[in-house]
Amino acid sequence: MNNQIYIRPVIITDAPNILIWENNAENWSVSDNEGPYSIFDIVQLIHDLKDIHSACQGRWIICRKTDDVILGAVDLTEIDYDKKEASVGVLIAEKEHRKKGYALASLDDLSLEAIDLGIDRLLATVQCDNIASQKLFKKCGYKTIAKSDDRYLSEGAYIETLLFEKWLKK
Repeated sequence: MNNQIYIRPVIITDAPNILIWENNAENWSVSDNEGPYSIFDIVQLIHDLKDIHSACQGRWIICRKTDDVILGAVDLTEIDYDKKEASVGVLIAEKEHRKKGYALASLDDLSLEAIDLGIDRLLATVQCDNIASQKLFKKCGYKTIAKSDDRYLSEGAYIETLLFEKWLKK
């Protein structure tokens, strides 16, 4: 049982926070974001996320239980219902909220959402130099399965990534 956080679906009033997170260039090196978004882009995303099956992605807001403070977001992307798999991502937005177990708890809650969607396998792409994220996914039960073909451009250099997987049903 998770006593620290809860996750909830994204709502329209989350748009300003999501805009800040998506447009924070520090986060771009660990995402596929290549440039800034407009508030219109974020509102459209929130609208699209109302139907996870059609969008083939879902995003949930991570909130602290004690005071409902918004901590970040966790998502399923590239949902493939035929293969019963999806990619995962997690962001604890503010540095002062990191390393407190919130990301771990939100990934556990995300696994339950994935099971409800009929997903059996979760995949995470993590940069080779991001040791904290590698430890996080391993602690959540993910296994390193390969070096990924995905590379991220960071400060003019391409960074290799590792591919992690977690089977939800065996």
